[in-house]
Amino acid sequence: MDIGNFSRRTILTGAGWTRNWGGRLAAELWQDLIGHRVIQSNSRLRDLLLSESSFETTLGVVQAEPFAAGDRQAFEGALLDAFIAMDREVMHIPDPWINIYKVQELLFRFCGRHAEGIHAGYMFTLNQDLWPERYLYNEHVSGALSPSLPAIRARPNQRLFTTDIGFYSPEFVMDPMADPAGQGQLHGHFNVIKLHGSFNWRTADARRALVVGTEKSGQIAASPLLAWYFDIFRTVISAGDVRLMVAGYGFGDEHVNAAIADAIEHHGLKVFIWDTGPNLKERVLAAPGKMNRRDMLDLGELLERINQLINEYMRASTPERLAFLEAEITAAKEKLQRIAASFRN
Repeated sequence: MDIGNFSRRTILTGAGWTRNWGGRLAAELWQDLIGHRVIQSNSRLRDLLLSESSFETTLGVVQAEPFAAGDRQAFEGALLDAFIAMDREVMHIPDPWINIYKVQELLFRFCGRHAEGIHAGYMFTLNQDLWPERYLYNEHVSGALSPSLPAIRARPNQRLFTTDIGFYSPEFVMDPMADPAGQGQLHGHFNVIKLHGSFNWRTADARRALVVGTEKSGQIAASPLLAWYFDIFRTVISAGDVRLMVAGYGFGDEHVNAAIADAIEHHGLKVFIWDTGPNLKERVLAAPGKMNRRDMLDLGELLERINQLINEYMRASTPERLAFLEAEITAAKEKLQRIAASFRN
């Protein structure tokens, strides 16, 4: 993959970055969903959310029986409404006022200057909101390359990466190119790589191109665009003598953590974490993706729990109890798979 001559400096942002502009963390999105009229009118979705504090796990559960296609559409529609409501908050400069021009200056430093022979720049984000499209402009002040969403087709006359792009509407809907790796252009741009997609992107069959829920690695592998994006991420951070700033990311995604850990161990990546919360070292060491002490202590207990759930499942007599046990078994199996993956790493 030809990623061009870049500054060897890049940034990865998570939900904590956008929260400064009114963005929502995962727990806050759960609150938005549980109060949504569609969720309140669907007792199965409401009860599932009440029993599961992670909306992403809930989304994974509704993909399988006993939930029907109508349940999945209802949940995904409520999630889209939550993203649109969040975008209405993000589009307003918060009070107290954040100097957006200084934020832009900071971000464009990661791109470097075109006059210095820089052919490409990279900003990675796990967020699916429209913060970059709304606030990443004024590149000419820094002499940086213009921002771009690689392999994403914009509508004619669509306003992005400029001031006042307006309220969200169907005009914001965009779709990936058919062959992202073959058609996408990285040279000549400050590439904004949305590793988990964006709430306004749609696939060729009109599905939403965003990664939420469980089994994120599988969702990424199934998307030509997001698989290419993740390859770009791995290639950039593994290019040698690269410095990665992490801002607003809680190290909760195993596939991201594993890529960073591999680049540190084998390619000399240096990571700088911008985090004002307490116990940063402990939180990073406890992040999923590598075997940790808690995994080792819980492994035996987890295996016993799976065996107990399977025995209960064999004796269950009601559809509701079967559905509950299926969800519990799935969650336990996923945790077991994570621990197994950490052994392999």
